[in-house]
Amino acid sequence: MLQAKTKGQQEQILAIVKGNILSDDVENGIEIDGYISYEEMTAIVDYLRSVNKPKKTLLDMSIVAPNMVEPVETWIAYKKEKGKMYKPIGFKNFYKKLCELSGSNPQIAMAIIEESMANNYDGIFPLRNNNNNNYGRETITDKIRRTVEEANTFSQQLSERIGNDQQADVCDGDNDEVW
Repeated sequence: MLQAKTKGQQEQILAIVKGNILSDDVENGIEIDGYISYEEMTAIVDYLRSVNKPKKTLLDMSIVAPNMVEPVETWIAYKKEKGKMYKPIGFKNFYKKLCELSGSNPQIAMAIIEESMANNYDGIFPLRNNNNNNYGRETITDKIRRTVEEANTFSQQLSERIGNDQQADVCDGDNDEVW
């Protein structure tokens, strides 16, 4: 253990710790015995911590739209609290998924994040539809509604192509005839 009696010896210890004196020099004539003060030891410990501190990777928040900053910062704080920080590529993928799930709507994004935090999730997921617990998947009613809208759009396009003034029926409902 390095200990010092004089100010000169304390400086030598600090120089050794900082790497300014080679280990051969320590073995060849620098004899240090005694104690160093609390302040010098604190300085040495602080120096060692700063040298050995892992480099933090800063996330590129410039990719985040101004209206999405609050939900993103909320999620990042939650992840930090759990001790699971993103690296740059993971952060970009998180943000992309958040935008996809929320349609870049900050209110929906915040709801997604709040639900994920409330359920202690490590990632984000589509909002649950509490009426039918389908976890964001399309319901049968929504699927039928979407199919009817697509059929009507197709019918209108077909009418325009054949030049009729009346809209063509994809399925007229009276019989099984389909166009």
